Amino acid sequence: MKNKRHKLRLRKQVLITLPILLLLLIASLGFMINKNKKFATEVSPNNQKSSKQIEESSWKLSDISYIQDFSDMVNERQKDNTIIYYASNFKLNIERTLEIAHNLTNDFTDEQYLKTHIIAPSKLAKTIKPFKSFEAGVVYFVRDLYRYPERYGSSISEIRLDETPTITRNIIDGKIYMDNGLTFEQYLGKICDLYDLDKSIVLAIVHEETGVMTSALFNYSNNIGGLRGIGGWMKFTTLEAGIIAHVISIKYFVDNYNIDLSSPNAVAKLSGVYVKGNVNSYSESWTNKVNHFRENINKQDLFTYKQ
Repeated sequence: MKNKRHKLRLRKQVLITLPILLLLLIASLGFMINKNKKFATEVSPNNQKSSKQIEESSWKLSDISYIQDFSDMVNERQKDNTIIYYASNFKLNIERTLEIAHNLTNDFTDEQYLKTHIIAPSKLAKTIKPFKSFEAGVVYFVRDLYRYPERYGSSISEIRLDETPTITRNIIDGKIYMDNGLTFEQYLGKICDLYDLDKSIVLAIVHEETGVMTSALFNYSNNIGGLRGIGGWMKFTTLEAGIIAHVISIKYFVDNYNIDLSSPNAVAKLSGVYVKGNVNSYSESWTNKVNHFRENINKQDLFTYKQ
């Protein structure tokens, strides 16, 4: 009987408590809903303003400073690698070469440099015609630094680490292949393209000056153009260096003597410089030989890169 009364008392307490709990729950939910509405009212305008600002600023991933800094670092490293490649062909002091290039271009950011791609002291730069690409400027700079380091505030002993010609001739099916996989003619064509030079003329001169690449100068000195310096016949550290030096010498003649390589008498004018040191004093024999080689070269597909 006692237990029965106790159970009845508990039932009454539960019946009284449940409505109270429901009322409290409803009141709490109403408070939370009102609070959220107020919060949404306060936050929404800010969200709308933020979205508008983002839209107006045309936000781009590349605008983030650290992304841009990383991109600049990669571009600079690529430029350094190009300089390292060509400087290595001439066996130059890489650290010093890079230092000179960075100082002369203000780390490749100088306004005048960006317009001309010329890497040279300001006085020397005025005597050089602008280049069409960064690589063209680098090739010219490396060749000039090798030949005339004093122009760049250095000395031969500081710049040239080793002047011994490295003679490597990877010959397959009668063709000389360079370390980068290009044939001799294709590599020469690539360097000519940097300066918009007629490849067939440049190669024809090689054939004439080296007896179609059989001379001792070609085979033991990497001198492919019969180039002479103050000390006599020149030697080059690698075949790549010899090719670059020959192409740059033709560019020098073209620029300084205003020779139009597309003109019918282009080879004749070059003969004056090459044979007699006078652009107006032609060598008929040299001209005829070079033109003959050029005709044969033009009949072949020597400069096209084939994978």
